[in-house]
Amino acid sequence: MSTLKAACADNFYQPPDWDPRRASRAEYNTGQQGWKVHPLRERARKLATEGVLVIRFEMPFDVRCTGCGCRIAKGVRFNAEKKCVGKYLSTKIWSFRFLCHAEDGTSRTDRSRNPHFIEVRTDPKEADYVVHEGAQKVAATEKGAAELGVESLLDPSSVSRAASDPFYAVEAKAEATRKRKLGQTLAPRIERLRQQRDERWADDYAVSQRLRAQHRAARKSDLLKQAMLDAKGIRLPLKAMEAAAAEVEEEGETEGGAGRQPGEHGGGAGDAVAVAAAAEAARA
Repeated sequence: MSTLKAACADNFYQPPDWDPRRASRAEYNTGQQGWKVHPLRERARKLATEGVLVIRFEMPFDVRCTGCGCRIAKGVRFNAEKKCVGKYLSTKIWSFRFLCHAEDGTSRTDRSRNPHFIEVRTDPKEADYVVHEGAQKVAATEKGAAELGVESLLDPSSVSRAASDPFYAVEAKAEATRKRKLGQTLAPRIERLRQQRDERWADDYAVSQRLRAQHRAARKSDLLKQAMLDAKGIRLPLKAMEAAAAEVEEEGETEGGAGRQPGEHGGGAGDAVAVAAAAEAARA
């Protein structure tokens, strides 16, 4: 059972004389500021007056701060002030303003003497984020060399050899051209394979259901075969029987396959079952 202090900290405690028909507990605590009884406490200090809520914001892309010049990587989190600054049609445009916390021990990154604020806003029209002020977006190239139509980077030894040997440079260029043409030739086939994969796994639950049904049918078949072997008095496991049958058939095809007529395999699986049954009977 929770204590009274824990209930108050979690905002679950209600005073005995509080009327639950009131809009909020802020009306009951008329002697205090509204944000002090808000569930988010200090994070909602400016919510009623300026519409600003402090949240945890994660940088959506790499940027470089224009104040200190430090690079901020994608995924770095800040305590940002979230505020609605406008609308695009009926969609709100949100602004996230936070303080750059890059520090290198110099005065240019000292927050107390030289603070640098960065503001990032949402762009509903492009479904993206844009840097409004305080930083510049760092372009990240995600395409490969083949997609950009440029030569891939080589190791220093290959570069030096191409510079000194013209024939090697021509051969390397021809090889790169051949690979690029091969990629263009295989691109439609790869796209078809991707489409087939997407169509096959569009409903992963149905695919999983079919796989489970196949495994279930295989297990039932194995149990039926094992029951038939038990009824015949053969106590070898089914997998051992199948392995022995495959081994005997393979040996028969290897040893006398050249001198036999089509369809003759030296007994095949039936001989393997008989051999296994005789071995089991002798062992008993």
